[in-house]
Amino acid sequence: MASTVGARLKNDGTLLTAGSFDEQGDVHTGHKVTVDHIFADELDEITLPAGQPAGGSVKLNGSSQMITVTGSGDFQFGNNAFTVEGWFYTTATTYQRLWSFPDGDNIEILGSVLYYWNGAGAPIGSGSGVVPQSQWFHVALVKTDGTQAKVYVNGRSVITDTTPFNSTSSRALAIGGEVNTDITGQESTVGSSDGYLTGQFTNFRVVKGVAVYTGNFNTPIAPFSATQYSSMNIAAINSSETKLLLTVASSGAMTTDSSGTSKSVTNVGSATYDALTPLSITYNGAMKQQRSGELLVKNEFDEVSGIV
Repeated sequence: MASTVGARLKNDGTLLTAGSFDEQGDVHTGHKVTVDHIFADELDEITLPAGQPAGGSVKLNGSSQMITVTGSGDFQFGNNAFTVEGWFYTTATTYQRLWSFPDGDNIEILGSVLYYWNGAGAPIGSGSGVVPQSQWFHVALVKTDGTQAKVYVNGRSVITDTTPFNSTSSRALAIGGEVNTDITGQESTVGSSDGYLTGQFTNFRVVKGVAVYTGNFNTPIAPFSATQYSSMNIAAINSSETKLLLTVASSGAMTTDSSGTSKSVTNVGSATYDALTPLSITYNGAMKQQRSGELLVKNEFDEVSGIV
């Protein structure tokens, strides 16, 4: 029997998931506790005790703010593997872009539905109930090769596309909005207010040449880095493969690219820093479920679910 981490309980006592989960205490008695309206189908428990949160996030107003990255050949993926991912937090149900390139590989949301636009036709939807409100959620767009792309939300595959976009030129990137580019890939004009993100993002990473996630996975608990060891359904990456890394480690580092490629990152519309983050530098947890089915929790807990 394998196991997977369970739920995220904030240090204020709020339990975050999305949908429902069954926490079964003893396989012999069958006692369990069911909690609704939680953070994710895959529950990723990490708490943020006082003084332990790692960094913060970029806060966007939904009308005039976004983060843009100057056009680069590093964003020309062709039919090679790549991964674009980040943590997001939205407080609106309007149409919003989590990130966008000028020609494809874009992730958008409307209500509780997430969309992937592969550069042709209408965006592909995930179905309802995927995007939570006022809760952090992790999104990853992963292309394994020129024949398949997947979108994961909180470590679970929600979209599979067998005709993914294969970018062929240098291009710019916008996080939380849309950027239009000229043929050189340099930022030229910014799009309208349609699609601006209302909320926050943090730990945005672009990896070229590696499909970081090869199946459903446990979402990260700590800030991203330019290198990464492999684990279950998560591939190793090295610093040369990380092409953009915005960890938002502090208010003074909102637009600092920690990938080593020194991308030119612009704060459009004076987005602000916020201390809110889903990530911690310390993995904490303390939970006990008695055989009676009673769940004992202090301010944080570590729930591990068995998977047959």
